[in-house]
Amino acid sequence: MSKDKIPKLFDGSVNELTKPRPKKDRKAKSKDMKKEKKQKTLYVSLDMNRKLIELYGEEGRRQSVIVEDAVNLYYYLKLALGEKKFDELMSAVKREDPEFLREYMGRFKL
Repeated sequence: MSKDKIPKLFDGSVNELTKPRPKKDRKAKSKDMKKEKKQKTLYVSLDMNRKLIELYGEEGRRQSVIVEDAVNLYYYLKLALGEKKFDELMSAVKREDPEFLREYMGRFKL
């Protein structure tokens, strides 16, 4: 068997393949990893999942976008209303009565 029939896969030496990469490459890779989207795990009740699916169908958007909007809404309402008013609003929301909530929200001045 001649040497010509064996394909050459790598021109360099084994040492080049096994030597550690320079630190700057590792740092660049680390920065890229930080920019990657983080995996989110969200545990919700069956009722909440049903609501998410319904919203997803109505909005035609990804569930992750809907969840992010909900978190932003929750966060900024809590900041804007203060603890006491926010707790009142959440108790109104938990009644799951759109008419009552509409009436309650009508009391807020925008």
